[in-house]
Amino acid sequence: MIWDVENEPPGDHIAARYAVEKNAWRDRQMQEYRRLLYVGLTRAQDRLYICGWQTLRAPPQVCWHTLCRAGLTECAQPFDFDTKSLIGEDEGWLGHGLRLESAQTALPHREPAVTVAAGEAKLLPSWATASPPAEPDPPRPLFPSRPEGDEPPTLSPLVVGGRDRFKRGLLVHRLLQSLPELPEIERDAAARRFLALPTHALKAEEQDEIRHETLAVLNHSDFGALFGPGSQAEVPLVGLVGRHALSGQIDRLVVAPDYVLIVDYKTLRQVPANEAEVAPIYLRQLAIYSAALSRIYPGRDIRCAFLWTQGPLLMPISPERLAGHLP
Repeated sequence: MIWDVENEPPGDHIAARYAVEKNAWRDRQMQEYRRLLYVGLTRAQDRLYICGWQTLRAPPQVCWHTLCRAGLTECAQPFDFDTKSLIGEDEGWLGHGLRLESAQTALPHREPAVTVAAGEAKLLPSWATASPPAEPDPPRPLFPSRPEGDEPPTLSPLVVGGRDRFKRGLLVHRLLQSLPELPEIERDAAARRFLALPTHALKAEEQDEIRHETLAVLNHSDFGALFGPGSQAEVPLVGLVGRHALSGQIDRLVVAPDYVLIVDYKTLRQVPANEAEVAPIYLRQLAIYSAALSRIYPGRDIRCAFLWTQGPLLMPISPERLAGHLP
């Protein structure tokens, strides 16, 4: 229970039951506060200094310092402390306080001195005198989803009617990510609602074009496993690939008992005739993902493919084609 003491009603309006519970809570808090003080006091072995600290605001009436001072007043003797003469003017301090001391009843424990006879000294190990090895370089960051190098050009504006092709690509990606989560019968209506949002500022023919292209991909008979159970969209992937720190996101991932399928979407790109014509920058991206997932799923067949939405076409990429494209 948390007591809002600052905002509680005036004393005349506090219910009796509330006052009883609040006082009991305060008693429990004070018991714990005193237990912590006991723990701190009993850690000292030979000598204990208790000093107060005060700012412009006066300390609370019940604090560790006032509790200790009240207890020592009955048994300790007044004493003027002067440590300036012992540890220096700049670091020492003067003050009036109380001191409680008792005679030492046991000799201090001292470790016996260790002597080494002549001839018994051993040489230091080699690492003690050798220079430390150079610090390893941190792994270089690797972002497969961010192209490094020449990327194939997008389709001509004439192909997409001069419209914002980058916005179009983002919308297709978003629909391919979200629609597979819905029953097939609801996807068309959901796509219509999404594309009709005023924030997209799409004309009716643009909405229909994007919706038809996206649904053509989802309804294609060859892509059933890609959007079925066990598949995931926009899967983040981090790890180490060689001396590189990987940080990327897979457009679509299918994890089956005996294989893993990595699919990367390509929108508004000219569809190559075969895998031999795929740009090296795209192959490098899949090679990195394949290397990382082979460590996560050892023993499973790692398969890679591009999904060209302009078509649509699912193009598998052979391991032989990916070989040699790791950074």
